[in-house]
Amino acid sequence: MRWIREHKLIFTMIILFLVLTVIFAVSVIKGGGGNSVTGIVNKGASVVSGGLSSVAKTVRDNVSGIFSYKTLQTEIERLEEENLQLRKELAEVSLDRKDLEQLEDLSQVLNYEYTEKKFDLVTADITSLDGSNWTNVFTINRGEESGIEAGDAVVNGMGLVGRVQETGDGWSKVISLIDEDCDVSFKLVRDRKQLGIVSGSAGGGIVGYMMDADSTVSEGDIIVTSGLGLYPEGISIGNVKTVVYNSNTLLKEITVEPVVNFKGLEKVAVII
Repeated sequence: MRWIREHKLIFTMIILFLVLTVIFAVSVIKGGGGNSVTGIVNKGASVVSGGLSSVAKTVRDNVSGIFSYKTLQTEIERLEEENLQLRKELAEVSLDRKDLEQLEDLSQVLNYEYTEKKFDLVTADITSLDGSNWTNVFTINRGEESGIEAGDAVVNGMGLVGRVQETGDGWSKVISLIDEDCDVSFKLVRDRKQLGIVSGSAGGGIVGYMMDADSTVSEGDIIVTSGLGLYPEGISIGNVKTVVYNSNTLLKEITVEPVVNFKGLEKVAVII
């Protein structure tokens, strides 16, 4: 019954065809080749034939449409898969290029004329930010398994970022240059004999002082690591913004604009 409800047209055509067949058989038995019954049969047969032809055409068109749709759907799925693969390959190429550019920048940071020692670099991604002032301390995804130790200097493509505070298997915690507990010895680029100390400030900047009261430090001077202490010599720190003479300490105090954008850090390198 369900088939009849779903195929009413075909069922009607079959019933009509059977009725006309019976009428035609009766007409033949009676010998009425040209009687009215025969005319009705012929006309009915014509209608049935036309109806069946129409049904056959509809079925054929539907079947053809189904196969065409399946073919089209298969082609769409293939193109989508190719597109996804191409986008994945493009992303990998872009990532490799970005990493390469950052490594080149890191090499330039350590290429000052007075840097003689050769160092190895371990690149790492920042995985988490710690503390209330999130730019001061953060965690990277490289550690003891890569040869990293506490005290190792951390840099990026612009200059000094900070140092490794502690490390473990697959991670290291880095304290940045703008933290108050991070002290760095520096020298002026234009006069390497003029030394000083800088550290982070409460406001997230860098402050320090010159070790010689007669220093000629001035605004705009570029400062780099001196090589004394934990940090290799010649890594860029920043530019002197202000110079103030402190009559109590008899020293020249400075504020420094760091070359590193600490709020935009994503990848760093550890010098081992």
